[in-house]
Order: sequence, then structure tokens, then C-alpha cells
Amino acid sequence: MPQRPPRALRYAPHLAALGSGYTMFAYAGVPALFRQRYEVGFAAIGLVMSAALLGFVLVQWPSGRVLTRVRTTRLLFGTAVANVVLALALDVAPTYPALLALRFLWGGTYGLVVTAGATHISRLYPASAATRQQGIFGGMSTLGGAVGFLVAPQLVTATDGVGVHAGGVVFVLPAVVALGVHWSGHHTAPPDTDRQRGTLWRAAQDPIVLASSLCYVAVIGSYITLSTFVTSYFDDLGITGPLNAVVLGVATTGRIVGDSPVSRLSVGNATFVAGATAVACAGFGALAGLSTGATMVWLPFVVMLAVSIPFGAIYNIAAQGPRQDGAALAVVIAVGNAAALVLPAVTGALREVTGDYRGAFVLLATLNLVAVASALTLRRKDTPNTG
Repeated sequence: MPQRPPRALRYAPHLAALGSGYTMFAYAGVPALFRQRYEVGFAAIGLVMSAALLGFVLVQWPSGRVLTRVRTTRLLFGTAVANVVLALALDVAPTYPALLALRFLWGGTYGLVVTAGATHISRLYPASAATRQQGIFGGMSTLGGAVGFLVAPQLVTATDGVGVHAGGVVFVLPAVVALGVHWSGHHTAPPDTDRQRGTLWRAAQDPIVLASSLCYVAVIGSYITLSTFVTSYFDDLGITGPLNAVVLGVATTGRIVGDSPVSRLSVGNATFVAGATAVACAGFGALAGLSTGATMVWLPFVVMLAVSIPFGAIYNIAAQGPRQDGAALAVVIAVGNAAALVLPAVTGALREVTGDYRGAFVLLATLNLVAVASALTLRRKDTPNTG
């Protein structure tokens, strides 16, 4: 019977994701602070998110190659250390261009945390458990963002914003310790198939990876856009209170429980993704057509849940399809985030020109419609994930 991986090794990627999620989204919980500090508008606030996503995307190609050759433990350790250093630097950025540059560099470390962490999980767990753990892993990022939304306003009051980015270090440091202790562990070594065949080009040609990528474009693009502007959206409705944190709390719950219909009801991964993105498409379409009413308040929760629950299923489809987990996940993550990085800036620009978010909702509805079609093409190879 194979030896169970050490608990610290199993928890480390979740802690790194929790801290990274905090740093990624906390600033979006206090947009007025950054607009005032750097004298910028809504589009510039969106670019702060896009800068991080650009770094996130650009590291996927080298990470996919590295992960076919090294233990995920070692890559996660180095990445977590760099993440801590850059998160601390973000809070002392003297100018807006400096902030963008540091967010770009930090986004590269976050991209490595996500790709290496997802690959780490796929190597530690069997298929049924992997879907569940991938969902928890993704949920830690959104939970970190929710914590950031709650804590950031308090930091603005207490410290004039110092710590808005760096607060995530509290969660990442324990991951650094755990990964350092298990630096030489054999559990996260790449399988032979990865060392022999694991190239991004090969993975990118696989139909399963391509279809998974289109699904991921919709769910990650929707999630990033909602997370970036949900605070301003509720401000426009005249609603005060931590509803932004609740929205990310819904995303966290969705990612963590997303495996339940797949494993307990024997629903195939692709079928599940198609259903969830269909709900998101309908929800965004409804938001685009509304101007007033209570529906505008609760629909963002519905669509955030719909784009969050397929997270683990998409990762698991990609990781198992071409039998080269690191390269396949790197392709899916790169394609999804390459599309998502333009959405915050586009959404901010649309908000400034039109005065609302309807144009963004139409765009997101369209992306989720494409995801439905892509997921349906995978159903012929779809197998229930039982166990």
C-alpha cells in the first residue's frame, strides 16, 4: 500500500493559494484608496488586476516545462518565497507605474503557485480525490480574496493602507516552512510519462486540453471580473456592507463543493461544466437586461457560484486527458488567464464610458455560452468521477 503523503505537504499548496488570493484581490476591496493615492480612474484600477494576470500568464510556458522535470515541492518553495518578498514590496510602491510593474512580477509568482500547486495535487491524490482537492485549492484563493475584502478597509483606517497587499504573507509563510521541511520528498516527483512527453506544444494540440481551455476562459474571466469590480458594483447600487466578501465567500464554497455532483451523483465532469456555465450565461444575460430591482443584488451571487463550482472539474479533465499533467494544466491556465487579463481593463473602460456594467455582462454571457458548447464536445469522452 502506498505511503500517504505527509499532512504538511498536502496542506502547503492550499496555504500558498490562500495567501496569494489575499494579495491578488485585497486592493479591489478599497478601490477608492488606490484611485486617490495614484490619481487614476476605473480603467487603471482594472489594469492593476490585468498586470498581475499578465505575469501569471507569461510564466505558464516555463512552468509547464519545469514541472515535467522537477518535484512540485521545490518549485512551490521557491515561488512562495518570492511571493512573500514581492507582496511586501507592493505596499510601498511610490508611483502607479511602479505598482503595475510590481503587480506584474508578483503575478508571475502567483501563476507558479497555481500551476505548481494544481500539479502538486494531481500527483498526491487519485482521480476522485483530486477533483475534490482541486476545488479546495481554488477555493483557498477566493477565500483569501474574501479575507482581503474584509481586512483591507480596516487597514485603510488603521494604517492608511499599509498591509493591503502584504497581509497574505501571514498565510504563505507556513507553506514555505512546510515545503522546506519536505524539500526532498518523493511524493511529488514527475511521472515517467511527464518526463518523456510533457511538452506544452504537445498538450496544446490535444482536443481535450483545447476544449478545457475555452471552458476555463469563461469561468476564470467571469470570476476575475466580478471580483475586481463587485465592490464598485454594489457602491453604484447604494449598498454598503461586506457584500463583496460574501460574493467571494460564495465563490469559495462553490469551488470546494463543486466535486459533489461529479462524485456523488456520478455526473461526468464535462456534463457538469456545461450545466454550470449555462446557468452563468443566463445569469449574466439577465443582469445585462436589468436596470433596477432586488434581482440586481442577488444575481451576482448566483453567477459567481455558477462559475466557481466547475473549477476543479475543468482542472481534472485537463490533467487526466493527455497524460501530462503539468503541461496540460499550464496550457489551460495560460489560455484562460490570457483572455481574463484583458477583461478588468475592458470592464473599467466600459464603466467609465457607459456609466454601468451592462456591456461587461453581455461579454461575460457570451464567453459562458462558448464554454457550454466546448463542454458539450467533451461529453463523448466524459466518464463519471466516482469514488
